[in-house]
Amino acid sequence: MAEFKPRVVKKDDLYGEKGYTLKQIKPNVYQFDSGRAGSHVYLILGDHLNILVDSGLVSKFNSLTHLLTTEIGIKVEDINLIINTHEHFDHVSNNCFFKCMIAAHRAAGTKIKNSDELITKAKLWSVDLTDFHIDMWLEDRNVFDLGSVVLDVIHTPGHTSGSICLFEAIKGFMFTGDTLFKGMPPNIYESGSVAELLNSLHTLQALKIRNFFPGHGACVFEPAEVETEISNALEQAKHSLNAYIDHIRSQPLEKARPPPSLYDREPEP
Repeated sequence: MAEFKPRVVKKDDLYGEKGYTLKQIKPNVYQFDSGRAGSHVYLILGDHLNILVDSGLVSKFNSLTHLLTTEIGIKVEDINLIINTHEHFDHVSNNCFFKCMIAAHRAAGTKIKNSDELITKAKLWSVDLTDFHIDMWLEDRNVFDLGSVVLDVIHTPGHTSGSICLFEAIKGFMFTGDTLFKGMPPNIYESGSVAELLNSLHTLQALKIRNFFPGHGACVFEPAEVETEISNALEQAKHSLNAYIDHIRSQPLEKARPPPSLYDREPEP
């Protein structure tokens, strides 16, 4: 793809709606809070590797590099690995500006590598995925040992078929991508499945998660609140599945078709 040419960035464009806000959420773990536009990006400074969890929205690349350099004290070249929690454009579109290894679940990687514009939503937002690559094809229960942090890959299909969460079992925190949020359910898009989401949420419910850090919205730091959010997400998923089944049964077969998303957090444009 064409060489990236950074736009001119004003000082007030590096934070707030147009940029990221940097927050330290754990020792050596940082959140680049995206606000309402795009996904959060997380940085883990490990003993052996520096990892980004998702690379974020292309329009915020300047903000990401600015904060990495001025606040953290590292360069783009110091990032050793990016792990994509799933294939959507707002989580992967800065992949191409890093020379490090890129990892994703196999079900997500095939869509990124093959520039599947429908599933990734890339064309809708004029993001060019041509020449994007995946170096590490992840499977459930793969492990990344960073020394001070050990991340277990948990395959959590539902939002998309390639969705994963990253769980630090000893410390009890999890990066949930778009599988689990605070106060709202995940959307179910074309490659996703509400039935798989239910299974994935049951998987999370069985783990001892004390904090979770999602792809959008607020982090959750209280164990009791984690349990509540998982239970609420399960109930909402069950309700939506049952409502959709009732809708299908009430329609003539030729009129029955799945909606683009079972959950609409925001009105369609």
